[in-house]
Amino acid sequence: MLGRNLIVGLGAAAGGAAVVGLALAQTPKQPDTVKQASGSTPTVVLETSKPADLSTMLADARTALGKYRDYTGTFTRQERLHGTLTAEQVGEIKARVSPAGMYVKFVRPDAFVGMEVAYSAKKPGKVLYRPAGVAGRKGFQKLDVDDAKFLADNRHPVTDWGMSAIVELIATSTAREKTLNNPVDVYTADFQFANRNVTRYEILTRRPHAFRYAAKMVVYVDKETKLPVRFEAYDDAKAGVTTGDLLEAYSFTDLKFNTGVGENTFEY
Repeated sequence: MLGRNLIVGLGAAAGGAAVVGLALAQTPKQPDTVKQASGSTPTVVLETSKPADLSTMLADARTALGKYRDYTGTFTRQERLHGTLTAEQVGEIKARVSPAGMYVKFVRPDAFVGMEVAYSAKKPGKVLYRPAGVAGRKGFQKLDVDDAKFLADNRHPVTDWGMSAIVELIATSTAREKTLNNPVDVYTADFQFANRNVTRYEILTRRPHAFRYAAKMVVYVDKETKLPVRFEAYDDAKAGVTTGDLLEAYSFTDLKFNTGVGENTFEY
């Protein structure tokens, strides 16, 4: 545990959502080594991390997303389910920012090849889902967004798979800590990820409680686009180690914007 004096402020970011801004009074620690990676391994550029304010990053990300109607690229995820970390799953993503729309087709590993998920906010509450393998030969199934069977094998509904959802997750979870008067430490360092210059934000929520999202969240923000291209969440570290178990990691690479993703993308 680090003993530091925190200066904490709760401000309103773009869109009216409350976010947490933090500054530290003493010398910041060194960034942790990143062991999990999607697409390519994030590599450190600047060794020394520094205290940071989240409100600006979140506001910039919201503004950046507001400039785009849609984006396509490669979506990579890894999730801890029932106590076990899955293999990395890689798929093609087609996302519409507003009104929200999401389509993902997985291409690896073998156990997930052919799995497809599609959602459109124009038809709220329902998801089109085609399982991988033999089960997918029957075509698409229409499920509720919060279908219990689907969520047993996925940490999040498809409505929470995009970059917008990551921005809001960070905003709401850090705002919750502030409301509960819990300390949050935020550090930044310069990294590269998938051949892009990014800023790595390490967000530490040190006080365990029933509603805490994660002990540590890490988000890599593209310096040019201001978008979150990788997100990681970790549990509390066990005795003798510096970083807890990886709970989930999501990456967005090979991104292209405003490619004309239409409503037909989400209909099968």
